[in-house]
Amino acid sequence: MGAFWRTDFAFDGANKNQFRGNIEMHNMTIRSVQLLLGTLALAFSVGVKADTTYSAVGAGWYSNAGEHVEFNDNYSVGGAQSGYTLNNYFLFDLSGVSGPITGAILRVYNPDTPVSPGFPFGYTSSDPTENYALFDVSTATADLVAGYGVGSLVGQAIFSDLGSGQNFGMYTASLADNGKFVEISLNASGVAALNAAHGMFAVGGKITTLDAVVNRESLFVSGFLSTAGSNAPQLVISSVPEPAGSALFVAGLGLVGLAASRRAARVA
Repeated sequence: MGAFWRTDFAFDGANKNQFRGNIEMHNMTIRSVQLLLGTLALAFSVGVKADTTYSAVGAGWYSNAGEHVEFNDNYSVGGAQSGYTLNNYFLFDLSGVSGPITGAILRVYNPDTPVSPGFPFGYTSSDPTENYALFDVSTATADLVAGYGVGSLVGQAIFSDLGSGQNFGMYTASLADNGKFVEISLNASGVAALNAAHGMFAVGGKITTLDAVVNRESLFVSGFLSTAGSNAPQLVISSVPEPAGSALFVAGLGLVGLAASRRAARVA
């Protein structure tokens, strides 16, 4: 019986070397896994940025005469065919945003085809470039989307609101922007406003380089939210995951690493 025991379990030199090799390989695998888990944990502990795109839920223009057609979602800006000056706005629903916002880009498609035959489109200025600027909007959402007729004092006040106040960014546009997305990075003031926003967020815009001549110095002409499809105005937001979510992820990685270490210890 004793001889059977020794014969059944005794290791010769080759078996011992193979066993040691298996243990060393297993330990190397565990160390590699632990290193990977540690790297991932570090990445999430400092916060991993994630970009989320939000399509506009509202858009339109106000004229300097106070006019705003309630269901007209054309977002032309600048000198209009009517001879009036237009400031525009874009409205976004940010109720789903979580985590601190670190950056944002407003993307607005500048059409290269007319909404109807013979109608102007895109960039229409005779000047080589025009500056388009973004501003904060203090007008309440319900008032912003309401309709106002020519001569409305409320509409005139909202027109002014859309093109004044805290500047959020600027873009120099030209004819080369037709058929492309105009992308405007929001500055620190714009990002701060986004972080302070809850739910609906509006941004206004105006062309700041208009002259005294009525010559259609316009941008985004023939741009309509309702017919834009995949070319709808967008707000691309960069944010950092909430600390609680990152902590749970790191804790999960720790448990996985602990379980792997215990398995290695039992094999050894």
